[in-house]
Formats: sequence, structure tokens, C-alpha cells
Amino acid sequence: MSVTAALLAIGLAVMGSYAATLRTALGVDTCVPLPNTNSNCVDLSVEWTRRIGPAPFLIAALFLAPALAASFVGGPLFGAAFERGTHRLALTQAVSRSRWGATQIGVVLAITLMSALVIAQFGWAAAALGGVPGPKDAFNTFDVGGPPVVAYALFGIAVGGLVGALSRRALTGMFVGLLLFAGARAVAAFELRPNYQPPLVAYERTDWFANGPPIYPPGAWVLHARDVDGQGRPIDFKELDRLMQGFGPSAMAGGPTNPGDYLTNLGVRKQVIYQPAERYAEFQWIEFGLFTGLAAGCALLTIVLIRRRDA
Repeated sequence: MSVTAALLAIGLAVMGSYAATLRTALGVDTCVPLPNTNSNCVDLSVEWTRRIGPAPFLIAALFLAPALAASFVGGPLFGAAFERGTHRLALTQAVSRSRWGATQIGVVLAITLMSALVIAQFGWAAAALGGVPGPKDAFNTFDVGGPPVVAYALFGIAVGGLVGALSRRALTGMFVGLLLFAGARAVAAFELRPNYQPPLVAYERTDWFANGPPIYPPGAWVLHARDVDGQGRPIDFKELDRLMQGFGPSAMAGGPTNPGDYLTNLGVRKQVIYQPAERYAEFQWIEFGLFTGLAAGCALLTIVLIRRRDA
């Protein structure tokens, strides 16, 4: 595990530095579109993608590393020992079950912690390698950099170990542990994280033809952007299209000649719900605490389970 972490860290350091230098040299993130086209920025993006090659796949490796740890390290940790009966040898050496279980999971978690601490330092490399050039929200690298990476890895090992100890089967521990890990990550990312703090709401005029600056702060994580009526109720595209059917007759009768002004008069606005960039660090520590707590709970439950079950 530590060797894999070292190789991944080296790859991120080398390719991340190259990607960051290349982005600056090409100016892809600060490109200003021409008055009537953005082809100049598109060309820069294509050139950046061509030069960087397959290096962005390192981000996928960084994202998948905790899941692989849950499956291939945590799952067989106790499942294989119980399945093969090798745990009996340790238990006949005047070693208590609690001590054996705590030592097994403690050593692996310690190695995982050291490896994850190294990997967590390369969030900047993931930001340099990630996605197409251009402005990004601050939360783009949330899952692949900083404190949560450490907590994800610890939780992956702990939940895999718990399932393996419970089922006494290595394959069951690998498969079910991976499913539980993925499920917990999905719930955190899509249900909990957007609501660690109440999101902020901003409104702007609905205009199909406007390309002005966004109304939310730079780097914000946009959760929803939708059209709403005067009471704040969402308006789908069909309803908006129905409203626009009256634009032509209204303009001919002396009403607004701009679609945005016409919709504004009807009370239609664009609603943007977002989390500001300054909450990024706070959210990372919240998620770190959440998954570290889950890891500790799984590890403790595993030790209790090993102590109480028959050899």
C-alpha cells in the first residue's frame, strides 16, 4: 500500500507541476473570449488537452484509491484469516482475541494513515490536472485533496475489515465492504455536503441572450440554477416556452422588446443556490470528522465482534 501511495505521489508531483506550468504558459484559465466568439479559448483548451495527454487519469486513481483500499485491503484483513483458520494460530499463543484484532487493524490503519497523509498533500496537483481549462468552483477537488482523503482511506479499511470479520469470508468482505464504502461516500457527497451549512440564494434577470458575469461569487459551488416565478416556484422549460409565446404580440403592442425585460415584468427570475468558496475548508473538516468517526466506530465494532465470536 505504501509503495502504491509513493508511486501515486511521485506521479502527481511531476505531472501536476507540468500541468500547472502549462496552464500558466498557455493562459487557458485567464483567456478572454473574442467579442463574437470563444473559438480562441477553445483552441487553447484543445492545445492544453493535447499536451497534457492521459495525465488527468491520475485524478481517477486518486479518487479510487480509498475504494480499492476498502476492497482489497480491508475486506480480506479478517475475512481471509477466519476463512483459512489462520487466526487460530495467533489465538493459541496466549494472545487475547481483542489484542489480536486490535493489532491487526491498528497496524493496517497506521500504514493507511501515513500513506493517505502523503497523498492528501497533492490537492494542488489534482486542481492543475483536473477538467478542461477555465474558471472552476473551489469544490472541484474536494474529494481528492486535503483532510477528507485521509478519512476516506481510514473508513475504507475499517468498513472492509468489519464486513470481513462479520462474514468470515474474504470475497464477501471485499464486495460488501466496497458497496458500503461507495454508498457512504455517495450519501455524503450528494445529500450531506451541500447542507453542511445552509446554502445561499441569489437572483438575476432571466435572459436567454445575455452572457454577463455570474451573480454568485467566484469559486462558488452552484447547487441549483433554475428559473422561478414571483413566488419562488420553479418554472420548467415548457412553462417558460409558453410564457415566451406572448413576447411577440406584447412587443408589437408597445411592450418590452427584450426577452429578459418581458420575463422580468412577468415576475420570472433566475434563482441560483450555491455554497460560497470560503466554506471549502470548513466543509472539508466536517467531512473529515464524519468519516473519521465512522472509521473509529467500525474499528471498535470489529474488535468487539472478534472478542465475542467463537474461534
